[in-house]
Amino acid sequence: MQKRKPFFAKRLLLLFLVVNVFSFQTLANLQGEILELEMTRGSLIEVFAKVKEKTNYTFLYNVDDIKEVNNVTISASPKSVQTILTDCLKDTGLTYEIRDEVIIIKPAAKPVTPAKEEKPVVEVKKVGGVVTDNTGVGLPGVSVFIKGTSIGTTTNIDGKYNIQLPDASEAILVFSFIGMDTQEITVTNQKVIDVVLVAGSEQIDEVVVTGYQKIDRRLFTGSAAKIKPAEIKLEATPDVSRFLQGQVAGVSVDNVSGTFGAAPVVRIRGNASINGNNKPLWVVDGVVLEDLIQVSADDLTSGNLSTVLSSGVAGLNPDDIEDIQVLKDASATALYGAQAMNGVIVINTKKGKSGKMSVNYTGSVAIKERPTYSQFDIANSSTEMSFYKELVRKGWIDLGSSVRAKDFGVIGKMYNEIDKGSINWGADGALNEDFLSKYGNANTDWFDVLFKNSISQQHSFSFSGGSEKATYYTSISLYNDSGRTIADDVTKYTATMKADFKLTDKFKVGVKLSVNHRDQKLPGSKDRDFNAVDGVYQRDFDINPFSYALNTSRSMRPYDENGDLEYFRRDYSDFNIVHELNHNSVNLTATDVVAQVNLDYDITKNLSFSNISQVRRNSALREHKIHETSNQANAYRAMSTQFIRDANQLLFKDPDKPNSNPYSILPEGGFYNTVNNSLDFYSVRNSLSWNSSIDDTHIMSFLLGQEVKYTDRKEIVNDGWGILYDRGGLYKEHKDLSKYLSLNNQVRNKLEEERDRYIGYFFNAAYSYQGKYTFNGTIRRDGSNQLGKTKTARHLTSWNVSGKWNASEEGFLADSEIIDLLSVKATYGLSGVMGPNASAIQKLIAYQTWRPYDKETGVDIEDFTNEDLSWEKMYEFSVGAEAAFFNNIIYTDFAYYRRNSFDLIGYVRTSGVGGGSIKYGNFGDMEINGFEIAINTTNIKTPDFKWTTSVNFDYNESEITKLDNYDRIGDYVRNTGGNMLGRPRRGLYSIRFDGLTNQGLPTFIDSKGDAINENLNMQAREDVMKYLKYEGVLDAPYSGGMTNTFAYKNFSLGVGLVFRAGNKIRLDDLFKTRDLHQYGYSSLSKTMEDRWSAPGDEQFTNVPTIVDRRFDDDLNAQSLNLYEMYNKSDVRIADGSFVRLKTISVGYNIPKTFAQKIGIQNARVSMQAQNIALLYSDSKLNGLDPEFYRSGGVALPVPRTYTFSLNVGF
Repeated sequence: MQKRKPFFAKRLLLLFLVVNVFSFQTLANLQGEILELEMTRGSLIEVFAKVKEKTNYTFLYNVDDIKEVNNVTISASPKSVQTILTDCLKDTGLTYEIRDEVIIIKPAAKPVTPAKEEKPVVEVKKVGGVVTDNTGVGLPGVSVFIKGTSIGTTTNIDGKYNIQLPDASEAILVFSFIGMDTQEITVTNQKVIDVVLVAGSEQIDEVVVTGYQKIDRRLFTGSAAKIKPAEIKLEATPDVSRFLQGQVAGVSVDNVSGTFGAAPVVRIRGNASINGNNKPLWVVDGVVLEDLIQVSADDLTSGNLSTVLSSGVAGLNPDDIEDIQVLKDASATALYGAQAMNGVIVINTKKGKSGKMSVNYTGSVAIKERPTYSQFDIANSSTEMSFYKELVRKGWIDLGSSVRAKDFGVIGKMYNEIDKGSINWGADGALNEDFLSKYGNANTDWFDVLFKNSISQQHSFSFSGGSEKATYYTSISLYNDSGRTIADDVTKYTATMKADFKLTDKFKVGVKLSVNHRDQKLPGSKDRDFNAVDGVYQRDFDINPFSYALNTSRSMRPYDENGDLEYFRRDYSDFNIVHELNHNSVNLTATDVVAQVNLDYDITKNLSFSNISQVRRNSALREHKIHETSNQANAYRAMSTQFIRDANQLLFKDPDKPNSNPYSILPEGGFYNTVNNSLDFYSVRNSLSWNSSIDDTHIMSFLLGQEVKYTDRKEIVNDGWGILYDRGGLYKEHKDLSKYLSLNNQVRNKLEEERDRYIGYFFNAAYSYQGKYTFNGTIRRDGSNQLGKTKTARHLTSWNVSGKWNASEEGFLADSEIIDLLSVKATYGLSGVMGPNASAIQKLIAYQTWRPYDKETGVDIEDFTNEDLSWEKMYEFSVGAEAAFFNNIIYTDFAYYRRNSFDLIGYVRTSGVGGGSIKYGNFGDMEINGFEIAINTTNIKTPDFKWTTSVNFDYNESEITKLDNYDRIGDYVRNTGGNMLGRPRRGLYSIRFDGLTNQGLPTFIDSKGDAINENLNMQAREDVMKYLKYEGVLDAPYSGGMTNTFAYKNFSLGVGLVFRAGNKIRLDDLFKTRDLHQYGYSSLSKTMEDRWSAPGDEQFTNVPTIVDRRFDDDLNAQSLNLYEMYNKSDVRIADGSFVRLKTISVGYNIPKTFAQKIGIQNARVSMQAQNIALLYSDSKLNGLDPEFYRSGGVALPVPRTYTFSLNVGF
């Protein structure tokens, strides 16, 4: 809080004067209001407090102007407010001005001193102009005076001014306004000087918006950060959550996918849960933004189709956002109770402003670069071909294996062509070099085939205006991205209407209606599954363009010599990625509609009632269209040979016909699979607030309220088998389909409904003495039907107590020329959140038998009732300090916190008595501690030039202190990490690599240094750390950012860096552990060029040899899985730290005089480059982005982007 410069009145005036039409009745009302005041030798502050107490007037003043006036005497006779003010300000050098219900106290302007008669008359000249804010709105009441004199004036209601000054060679005009940076402009020959004032960096907001209340900052004791979107906006990026990366201390943002709609992983002060959802709570205009689909922070890295619906804020128009408040500690989030254990991000959207209608347009065009092979460690096709020939020599690829292969590339294609008689063997039965040479020289650029330098555009119009009694704000926007690949594109539309009505002096109504709609195309994708045997995730029929380009041999070609599509083999069927992407796609349609009403009624001067009611409908339809000619459909009928017929697991082996051949359950047609999700949300919140201030000494606030939320989610899944897209969309379904699905535990139709009922009661009290000593307390009671039936399980009482000492308000610092702000605060409280598998009710799934003679349906019990399943909870202790120095040139905010999460939901394995071998419960505890610091500095500030720097840094660590389940080795070594007692959450573990033998084989050791010469059972749960080494955490403990902003006259330049440090990443598997023959299909890492090839190489390389097939058979006979162990060893670990040059922005404000000549009020042009370069990352990553998980599906990395933007105000 700033040092007793006007508290909330400063911001009130700035808002009030800029946006309101002043009432012509003010003077009459003022003169008609009679007061009886009596005071002897009092101060002006006491006079203003008494007038404010007895009227509706608010005072605006600078404490430095009035603090010396302490000898005011008022007689007890009735007087008008105007008379009282005139008498009090007599002989003080001050005057007053009235704007509606605001009384401005300011220095009196003195006229030019008349020249003496005996001296020559000094010529004067006139200078005039308009003073506006950065949006082009005129500022009334701006002080304009000649530096070094008492000559001055103020701007009128439109921000216009005129001033006479002596005709000296030079004069300096000073423009000052409360809440704005003062500007000094040298006058030479100008007659018109227009000035744009900007909000001063030293000004600290007087009100904190938590979503539940707007609280005087003097009463706020929590840790919160306020952000203006205009200052951090990423142009042509429609998801505001991505704006936060590197901008707020204590907030880490990982862009794990760049696909539209996929949320980044946002964490506030680390992870508070072991298995639960660690995402923060998003609040828009005071109401919680519920997700259509609940996707945990960990699952955001999965690449599953559901991730493109994981970001609720992706539907917002960034240009509609007024500000963002990030609430970080238990005090700041206390009013949210059992929803806010992971922090809260509050978004406030723009409102209308009284006055004539203003129209604003914002448009941008962005170019997104496609990836190139120069960024990655991928060998060319010639090197690949040499490697494939080595595999042939060592027996991994031959005629027999190729004909039977599930997948094959160039070598396999050659063998199959020989087998069909289409081509001949080479000389003496060798490889057909003529056939292979055209592929060895292909060097296909799959990134060029599948990606493009795409263009996206975003356009937004807003209209706002109104009167004192009613204001409105309306906006529409369009976002279109033509797609970075040949398989994706997206178009988003938004529309918002907000209106506020002042029906009486006490009763206000606000209404809001918003809608956003999205049409999106994506490559066809299935959800991934975890392979517990190999400890890896797998995805069937993955056609992710980035994964394909990165992992597919460059010797393979998309087109043959005639320009026709060229096919290879995948899943026993012909495959061409271009054809597949054109015949296997997902169409997504999503619509979100919100209607909200806000009611505010001032019962008395201090007591008010507020109601917020919202109705929301969010729906999304995913249509996965898999055409008849696609590889995925043909894989279900691949049976060209008896071997393939027997090996193809997608064919149906009827158990009632044991002697029959497997046959296709999809002899014709393709698939039409749909998932329809909907969310119906209703919320009502009522609150009573009482605010009082006695002589600006005793400041009090009380808040009492309750809220009710209804959230209904529904998911309808329908899988259509046998659709004939090219024959009218008819279905031709096999008669044994139901039987096939039942035996494979698959369902084709499913309806899931979730009804979430939530109720909460809350109370908050705050007290501050002279803004020096502040105490704040909150208690809240929450209940939900998603948890156990017992009262202790279903309900949670959360609470918080906090305090703050504003040392800079003390007398011994009040006059300090060094310290402008110094406050210390502390908080302690209990919060909670629902954990994973939150529903504690019994889950039953009905099924219909496939046997025709069974007429009855059945019911499967999927989950048992869990009556004691309760909230995940957390105690948090936090201390912090906020300081500003040297006239606010340096500002810093520091916090240290300790968190104790308990009753975290996990699972234990049981004996199975009573059914079910796994039981979920509140079995886990975890400790988290860390600190964060933000520093803002004004490095240089002159009338024409300004340079500011903003730096933030945070660190947090965790330790699991209670965990009843014990995972398998395969769970710990997977790329997504595992959880182990005594270690951090999501730790990464590896097998200890020892070196290579003189045969080029990898060797490993246990924790005692003894060699591991036996098969490592990935399913083992005992003595895990005997074999594994702890590498570090997947989630970076260190993160932050730095932004430098330069402004010279109308030009601006911004440079932003972000960094992350202290985490580890497992590299992708180097060896195809079970199918080395499929190397003929896969790309080749340049790392493989360093593989062992002769005795002695073990001294220089740690990359194993490729053994011949017979030797591998011997290893298998000994149950040795050396290559699997190598892939999961510590030699395949990279440092996840990075420093990224995130943004460079250049902007220019078009001079207002020129803008007005062409019929506009203001305009700005700008250019921005995003995701420019990794200034540092581990060389072992070989160009891979350390933020991107390469999980396939619909995930794409964030591209380098160049944006050109235009902002115009009319």
